[in-house]
Amino acid sequence: MLSLNIYKSAARACFSAAKSTQSPLLTQSFVRHFHQNSQLLSEQSAVAKHEPETVKAVNTLRDQLRYYAIAEIAGRPFLVTKNDVVVVDHMKEVQLGDILKLNRVRELGSHDYTIQGKPYVNSDFYSIRATVIEQPKGKQIEIIKKKRRKGYQRRLTHRQPYTVLRISEVEVNKLE
Repeated sequence: MLSLNIYKSAARACFSAAKSTQSPLLTQSFVRHFHQNSQLLSEQSAVAKHEPETVKAVNTLRDQLRYYAIAEIAGRPFLVTKNDVVVVDHMKEVQLGDILKLNRVRELGSHDYTIQGKPYVNSDFYSIRATVIEQPKGKQIEIIKKKRRKGYQRRLTHRQPYTVLRISEVEVNKLE
């Protein structure tokens, strides 16, 4: 019994120490993760200078004719090019005709060149826009609930809502 109490007090001391001391690096990472689209972070990226070899690589990619991107839309990766139609799970916060700027791109490339992000490519390098063109419902599925020997039966139907996006722009920005 004594060893269990010592273990509990040691665990409490460990957790209280972890709560009281937070490193600034952990706090910045937490803020960056939850405020990806905030104005402050975009201002920081606009001020940042890029290395000459990065500028050269992006401008070389820009000279290509067609681009593709692996973009995260609603938490899932999609390979997109210009004028593609993408069907994603229902997005509650958008209306028909809304234009979305996609800022989570894992990979950007063409037939000859590719830029991979760690985990995402810097949003200064590209401009990808999608337009909401439809919010349909999927086909109807039927769910049957039944309890044996109790006389309980229920039939439920469900139609999953989706959002359809058209990728209107996939461009690589010129860096200087």
